[in-house]
Amino acid sequence: MVFINKGELSKSLRIISIFERLNKGKILNKKEEADRFGVDERTIQRDIKTLRNYFAGSYNYNDKIKLFYDRKKKGYRLNRGDSSWLNQEEILAMTKVLLESRSFNEREMNQLLDKLILQAEPKEKKHIEEVIANERFHYNPLSHCKDLFEMIWDFSKAIREKRILEVDYIKATSSEINRRCLKPVGIIFSEFYFYLIAYIDGSDIDFPIVYRLDRVEGYQVKEEKFKIPYSERFEEGEFRKRVQFMYTGKLMRIKFKFWGRSIEAILDRLPTAQIVGEEGDKYIVEAEVYGEGIKMWLLSQGEYLEVIEPASFRNEIKGTVEKMLGNYSL
Repeated sequence: MVFINKGELSKSLRIISIFERLNKGKILNKKEEADRFGVDERTIQRDIKTLRNYFAGSYNYNDKIKLFYDRKKKGYRLNRGDSSWLNQEEILAMTKVLLESRSFNEREMNQLLDKLILQAEPKEKKHIEEVIANERFHYNPLSHCKDLFEMIWDFSKAIREKRILEVDYIKATSSEINRRCLKPVGIIFSEFYFYLIAYIDGSDIDFPIVYRLDRVEGYQVKEEKFKIPYSERFEEGEFRKRVQFMYTGKLMRIKFKFWGRSIEAILDRLPTAQIVGEEGDKYIVEAEVYGEGIKMWLLSQGEYLEVIEPASFRNEIKGTVEKMLGNYSL
């Protein structure tokens, strides 16, 4: 036990110290606390009462956290068992999702995992650490290895405040840096990567462009602001329903037949999809989607899918399939 001189801590700092250790799952004995701070037990009892009153009167803690005396362990502890706190099951699930995402470099991933696990009660922390130990040891971040936390935060503020972003960007097909002035409208995470969704300032392109954050070499949030009519506001949730592999293009409505193994997987993959009919063992499906990404996904279904409408898109798919066939003609 570390003993602290009575004069070193004011009442406020003493209470903060007590709360901090309670919040970490410590069981606090009144006599030991009195010895620690060089005060009598009645003072510690008043501190406990102060904390109880705070929890009872605080909007953040009312009915969400209780400080009580545990007779078996002969000390005070916090009960954090209700739905307003992350429990061990939720923490474990979140660590698994984070590790599978591979979206952050090793330093940022470890930072997130450590802070998440710290929220668990001490007796559960060891279990969570053991369960993810192997995955954590073999964690394989994406090749860019860039820090993303600060960029994500800065871009989110620019979106909220509607400020122009000047971005130095490297395309996947080039090693040259291109500078763009953008009207940022959203940030989305999808399949390993974070993406900025933005309109090009001064361009007549009427659909948003997708930029991968790890390809941003530099950026500046400008003082200049932009306006987008409320009726044309960007909605991340609606955009996500219609985009595949983060390729945009023109928004269109397609119809196709599907007779593969799982129609449920199709409906999960395309949130706007609806079954509009059946022909024997084939489902007829309609969906509203962005063109470029959906073409890649449709082709991935091989012989179990046929595009019906629009006719121009059907012909485009047919032409691509013929080119693919040509790759195997030798």
